[in-house]
Amino acid sequence: MKHLTFATKNFLVGDAVADAIVEYAAALGERNSADTIDIIAIGADGDQVTATLFLSTGVALVAETSTAPFPEPDNTETEAYIEGRLTLLSSPPQARPLDDDEQ
Repeated sequence: MKHLTFATKNFLVGDAVADAIVEYAAALGERNSADTIDIIAIGADGDQVTATLFLSTGVALVAETSTAPFPEPDNTETEAYIEGRLTLLSSPPQARPLDDDEQ
């Protein structure tokens, strides 16, 4: 588990999704871009929450290790989304001219 601090909010999430979020935020920042993602997390009160994060240049984001005894929330969908977006950012599809029937 990792303790994710986003702006002024604190969440507990799995290691993989925390690392992916930080990597994705850095990639977006390098390109002066932004995106929103939804994560399932353990909130400050110990309850499971769904949070929407706006990833953009200038938003404070920190991931640190935690020894919290909670089971990791399932963020498989979010991890897959981030992986797909990182792939597109690092290897965007090449532009091609439209065929006559696509115009």
